[in-house]
Amino acid sequence: MTAELGGRSPLIRRDGEGVSRLWGKGSVVTTKLSAEETGGMLGITHFSAVKGERAPRHTHTLEDEIFIVEGGEVVLTAGERTEVVNGAGVLFLPRGIPHSYLVESDTARFYVITTPGGFERFFSETGYPTHQGKSAPVGAAWSVDRTREFAEKLGLGVVWGD
Repeated sequence: MTAELGGRSPLIRRDGEGVSRLWGKGSVVTTKLSAEETGGMLGITHFSAVKGERAPRHTHTLEDEIFIVEGGEVVLTAGERTEVVNGAGVLFLPRGIPHSYLVESDTARFYVITTPGGFERFFSETGYPTHQGKSAPVGAAWSVDRTREFAEKLGLGVVWGD
Protein backbone atom coordinates (compact mmCIF):
# COMPACT_ATOMS: atom_id res chain seq x y z
CA MET A 1 0.00 0.00 0.00
CA THR A 2 2.62 2.50 -1.06
CA ALA A 3 0.85 3.97 -4.09
CA GLU A 4 0.07 7.65 -3.86
CA LEU A 5 -2.60 9.58 -5.80
CA GLY A 6 -2.94 13.34 -5.84
CA GLY A 7 -0.97 13.78 -2.61
CA ARG A 8 -3.00 11.09 -0.86
CA SER A 9 -1.69 7.78 0.43
CA PRO A 10 -3.62 4.78 1.72
CA LEU A 11 -4.08 4.83 5.50
CA ILE A 12 -5.36 2.32 8.03
CA ARG A 13 -6.44 3.48 11.48
CA ARG A 14 -7.36 0.82 13.98
CA ASP A 15 -9.43 1.05 17.12
CA GLY A 16 -7.59 3.32 19.56
CA GLU A 17 -5.58 5.05 16.82
CA GLY A 18 -5.93 8.68 15.78
CA VAL A 19 -5.91 12.00 17.64
CA SER A 20 -8.15 11.63 20.72
CA ARG A 21 -9.59 14.48 22.77
CA LEU A 22 -11.88 14.71 25.77
CA TRP A 23 -15.08 16.40 24.73
CA GLY A 24 -18.19 17.86 26.31
CA LYS A 25 -19.49 15.85 29.24
CA GLY A 26 -16.65 13.32 29.28
CA SER A 27 -16.83 11.75 25.83
CA VAL A 28 -13.73 10.85 23.83
CA VAL A 29 -13.66 12.09 20.24
CA THR A 30 -10.97 10.65 17.97
CA THR A 31 -10.00 12.11 14.61
CA LYS A 32 -9.58 9.03 12.45
CA LEU A 33 -8.83 10.83 9.16
CA SER A 34 -8.16 14.52 8.61
CA ALA A 35 -8.63 16.72 5.56
CA GLU A 36 -4.84 16.94 5.29
CA GLU A 37 -4.61 13.16 5.03
CA THR A 38 -7.41 12.84 2.44
CA GLY A 39 -6.44 15.69 0.13
CA GLY A 40 -9.34 17.72 1.53
CA MET A 41 -11.94 15.16 0.45
CA LEU A 42 -13.30 14.27 3.89
CA GLY A 43 -12.73 14.11 7.61
CA ILE A 44 -13.77 11.32 9.95
CA THR A 45 -14.20 11.49 13.72
CA HIS A 46 -15.29 8.75 16.09
CA PHE A 47 -17.26 9.43 19.26
CA SER A 48 -17.22 7.26 22.36
CA ALA A 49 -19.95 9.35 23.92
CA VAL A 50 -21.53 9.42 27.35
CA LYS A 51 -25.13 10.05 28.36
CA GLY A 52 -26.15 13.66 27.90
CA GLU A 53 -23.55 14.42 25.23
CA ARG A 54 -25.13 16.71 22.68
CA ALA A 55 -24.66 19.22 19.94
CA PRO A 56 -27.00 22.20 20.10
CA ARG A 57 -29.06 22.95 17.01
CA HIS A 58 -26.72 24.21 14.30
CA THR A 59 -26.27 24.33 10.53
CA HIS A 60 -23.16 23.62 8.48
CA THR A 61 -22.65 25.94 5.52
CA LEU A 62 -19.45 24.38 4.15
CA GLU A 63 -19.88 20.61 4.29
CA ASP A 64 -22.30 17.70 4.21
CA GLU A 65 -22.31 15.44 7.26
CA ILE A 66 -22.93 11.74 7.75
CA PHE A 67 -23.59 10.12 11.15
CA ILE A 68 -22.98 6.38 11.44
CA VAL A 69 -24.27 5.13 14.78
CA GLU A 70 -22.63 1.86 15.90
CA GLY A 71 -24.38 1.41 19.21
CA GLY A 72 -26.31 3.15 21.94
CA GLU A 73 -29.32 5.41 21.75
CA VAL A 74 -28.92 8.72 19.96
CA VAL A 75 -31.72 11.22 19.29
CA LEU A 76 -31.03 12.90 15.95
CA THR A 77 -32.97 15.95 14.80
CA ALA A 78 -32.70 17.14 11.20
CA GLY A 79 -34.88 20.08 10.23
CA GLU A 80 -38.24 19.44 11.90
CA ARG A 81 -37.82 15.65 11.98
CA THR A 82 -36.59 13.83 15.11
CA GLU A 83 -35.65 10.16 15.11
CA VAL A 84 -34.25 7.89 17.79
CA VAL A 85 -31.49 5.60 16.56
CA ASN A 86 -31.22 2.71 18.99
CA GLY A 87 -28.45 0.30 18.10
CA ALA A 88 -27.18 1.15 14.64
CA GLY A 89 -28.15 3.51 11.84
CA VAL A 90 -27.02 6.11 9.34
CA LEU A 91 -28.08 9.73 8.85
CA PHE A 92 -27.11 11.93 5.90
CA LEU A 93 -27.26 15.69 6.52
CA PRO A 94 -26.79 17.92 3.48
CA ARG A 95 -25.27 21.29 4.29
CA GLY A 96 -27.85 23.95 5.10
CA ILE A 97 -30.11 21.65 7.20
CA PRO A 98 -30.34 22.62 10.91
CA HIS A 99 -29.66 19.63 13.14
CA SER A 100 -28.70 18.43 16.61
CA TYR A 101 -28.06 15.22 18.51
CA LEU A 102 -28.41 13.96 22.08
CA VAL A 103 -27.04 10.72 23.58
CA GLU A 104 -29.79 9.09 25.68
CA SER A 105 -28.09 5.80 26.63
CA ASP A 106 -25.27 5.48 29.17
CA THR A 107 -22.82 5.29 26.25
CA ALA A 108 -22.98 5.50 22.47
CA ARG A 109 -20.48 5.01 19.67
CA PHE A 110 -20.76 6.80 16.36
CA TYR A 111 -18.74 8.18 13.48
CA VAL A 112 -19.18 11.63 11.96
CA ILE A 113 -17.94 12.01 8.39
CA THR A 114 -17.80 15.45 6.78
CA THR A 115 -17.22 16.20 3.13
CA PRO A 116 -15.28 18.12 2.18
CA GLY A 117 -12.96 17.66 5.13
CA GLY A 118 -11.87 20.29 7.61
CA PHE A 119 -14.60 20.25 10.24
CA GLU A 120 -12.76 17.51 12.16
CA ARG A 121 -10.35 20.28 13.29
CA PHE A 122 -13.16 21.48 15.55
CA PHE A 123 -12.74 18.41 17.75
CA SER A 124 -8.98 17.88 17.52
CA GLU A 125 -8.15 21.53 18.23
CA THR A 126 -10.76 22.38 20.87
CA GLY A 127 -11.05 19.19 22.90
CA TYR A 128 -8.79 18.53 25.87
CA PRO A 129 -5.87 16.07 25.59
CA THR A 130 -6.91 12.67 26.95
CA HIS A 131 -3.81 11.95 29.10
CA GLN A 132 -4.54 8.22 29.26
CA GLY A 133 -8.27 8.69 29.83
CA LYS A 134 -8.08 11.19 32.69
CA SER A 135 -10.64 13.99 32.89
CA ALA A 136 -10.29 17.52 31.57
CA PRO A 137 -7.84 19.84 33.32
CA VAL A 138 -8.84 21.12 36.76
CA GLY A 139 -10.85 24.31 36.38
CA ALA A 140 -11.63 23.59 32.73
CA ALA A 141 -15.22 24.34 31.87
CA TRP A 142 -17.13 23.05 28.88
CA SER A 143 -20.04 25.06 27.61
CA VAL A 144 -22.07 25.74 24.50
CA ASP A 145 -20.58 29.27 24.50
CA ARG A 146 -17.05 27.81 24.45
CA THR A 147 -18.05 25.55 21.56
CA ARG A 148 -19.46 28.48 19.59
CA GLU A 149 -16.37 30.60 20.19
CA PHE A 150 -14.02 27.91 18.88
CA ALA A 151 -16.16 27.25 15.79
CA GLU A 152 -16.07 30.95 14.98
CA LYS A 153 -12.30 31.25 15.56
CA LEU A 154 -11.66 28.28 13.24
CA GLY A 155 -13.88 29.75 10.49
CA LEU A 156 -15.94 26.57 10.21
CA GLY A 157 -19.10 28.08 8.74
CA VAL A 158 -21.40 26.92 11.53
CA VAL A 159 -24.63 28.84 12.14
CA TRP A 160 -26.11 28.26 15.62
CA GLY A 161 -29.83 27.87 16.17
CA ASP A 162 -32.41 28.00 13.38
